[in-house]
Amino acid sequence: MKIDRLLEILILLMNRKQVQAKELAAYFEVSVRTIYRDIETLSIAGIPIEMTRGRAGGISLMKEFSLSKIPITAKEKDVLQVALQNLSTTNFPELATLTEKLQALWHTSQKEWIAIDSAEYGSPPERNEIFETMKRCILENHKISFIYYNSSRQKTRREVAPLKLWYRGSAWYLWGYCYLREAYRLFHIHRMVDMAEMGYFRPDYDESAFEIFRETAVTPAPRLVVHLVFEVAVYYRLLAIFPAEIMQLSDNRIVVKTEMPKTDWLYSFLLSFGSDVQIIAPESLRLEIKANLQKAMQHHG
Repeated sequence: MKIDRLLEILILLMNRKQVQAKELAAYFEVSVRTIYRDIETLSIAGIPIEMTRGRAGGISLMKEFSLSKIPITAKEKDVLQVALQNLSTTNFPELATLTEKLQALWHTSQKEWIAIDSAEYGSPPERNEIFETMKRCILENHKISFIYYNSSRQKTRREVAPLKLWYRGSAWYLWGYCYLREAYRLFHIHRMVDMAEMGYFRPDYDESAFEIFRETAVTPAPRLVVHLVFEVAVYYRLLAIFPAEIMQLSDNRIVVKTEMPKTDWLYSFLLSFGSDVQIIAPESLRLEIKANLQKAMQHHG
């Protein structure tokens, strides 16, 4: 992760009077060119870095520099730490290391007031290898090849110039230029298998393409006016979905009349209640759910 490398470069420079770019490149296993870009990024951020030429030259911080002089308030430190902790729920690698470094640099010892754990829905540890490959390929401009399964279960071998990782909703996606389709494409990471790192690609793609895609990616789903009746036993589940004011108690059952998006989630949601829900309206939704249940019964004899 670039931010982690930048912070570690800064720490190394603070602990050593001078270091050469090739040493940093070997340490981080990146190119010298990447190190120079990192140094430029740090300089733009206001870190006073000097670079001298010659055999005895190298990269160094100006004297009297201290990271503690960067104007970050205690409240801003709290915000950053909570943001990193929230991001850790995505199981993105290296965040724990980065958080520890920031806490050490800022000498934070306050009580931890929030705990976030996504173990139930988290990705397996081996998936970190995929993230490492994609991260390296994005930063070093290397193509990747993989087998991809689309939503229609069709399998194709893709070669892609990876440009960005996108965490949306509760899933990771890769945005890049697909040479097979000759266009920008979004790939669900869980549908990518047999990944391999390929050769170099020139980073001359339109960076605005992702932002344009992002603005138009969310197409509002059609909405249904539903009339549902739930058993009281599942009230605790309904609280996570519906506002309390639209849930009416009638004959010891919970009546809900509202609008809901007509998506695959709606069908999964209703089916998950089994016999604890009754669909009163619309009739079309009731018949679709009934057909799904009959099909499931046929599969299970």
